[in-house]
Amino acid sequence: MRFNNILSLIATSSVALADVSLREAAKDFRIGVAANTLKFNNEAYLEAVNQFNYMVAENGCKLSGIQPQKGVFTFDDCDAHLAKAEELGMDFRGHCLIWHSWQPQWFQDITDPEEMEKTIVNHVTTVLNHYKGKIDTWDIVNEAIDDESTGENGTWDMRDTFLYRALPNFVDVAFKTAREVDPSVKLFYNDYDIEGDDIRKGMKTNAVYNFVKDLVDRGVPIDGVGLQYHLHTDKTVQYDNVMKTMRRFKDLGLEVQITEMDVNSVEGKTEESFALQAKLYGEGLKACLDSENCTGFLIWGVGDSDSWRKEGYPLAFNSDYTPKPAYYAMLDVLKEYN
Repeated sequence: MRFNNILSLIATSSVALADVSLREAAKDFRIGVAANTLKFNNEAYLEAVNQFNYMVAENGCKLSGIQPQKGVFTFDDCDAHLAKAEELGMDFRGHCLIWHSWQPQWFQDITDPEEMEKTIVNHVTTVLNHYKGKIDTWDIVNEAIDDESTGENGTWDMRDTFLYRALPNFVDVAFKTAREVDPSVKLFYNDYDIEGDDIRKGMKTNAVYNFVKDLVDRGVPIDGVGLQYHLHTDKTVQYDNVMKTMRRFKDLGLEVQITEMDVNSVEGKTEESFALQAKLYGEGLKACLDSENCTGFLIWGVGDSDSWRKEGYPLAFNSDYTPKPAYYAMLDVLKEYN
């Protein structure tokens, strides 16, 4: 969609939802959104959520939400997300089993390798058994690669976290355990700033590619890579470079998904920044649809005020859940393809 056309769309579009929803236009393609049970009592919020056919829990299915105390599993919030998705006729994506951030203190305090391995195995096993046959795709490990990795000469640097310090092979342990527990579930590695050469000069993209290629070469079970796609209006990616990245993972035999898209407006709430957001949302979705191995496209939140980057108005709906230009850009792309 051309930039000038989007500016025209802003001037003429209604604040109402379109007659055809995103999910209707998407047909069998999974287009999704990160949701939060705290908002499930808001009718306008749910109407916006129902535009999509794929849901992921923003926080409810993370280790911190399921196992806040060691060995005590509480599935209430994750279950509630899944139940709402089922009620709305949406597929559901699991996010995320093992991550270094926002973790309970008991988990962060583990330093013994044997205890860390047992803890990871127990968590992955318990969660995947609970959701076996209900969730077909999970982010097994999230954000394990260091941001400053250069990716030179086939290399990568692991992020220095309590996980890596206690158990350097924690990624292998998590993926192998997941495959043993549920051979049918799709196993994804998920990370940010890996969309292509435009971000960090492509260095982290290359590092994650090298890291994932090594997993594949060593026979560690993995089915896909999640490109989080967190952008800024002054830090964008080109369609061709995204396509190149997706093809590289395709050549490894892997799926990709755009898993957490948002576009932070560094200029604030302006027509021009919203037009650029719309262009980027449309191009991201188009790249996914144009890639044989891209099996899903999700945005990270519903309304702007729900976002972890709410100061930058980054999502496809306003804070009152009326659609923004990004919504119409995605709808136009889906109509074009379907």
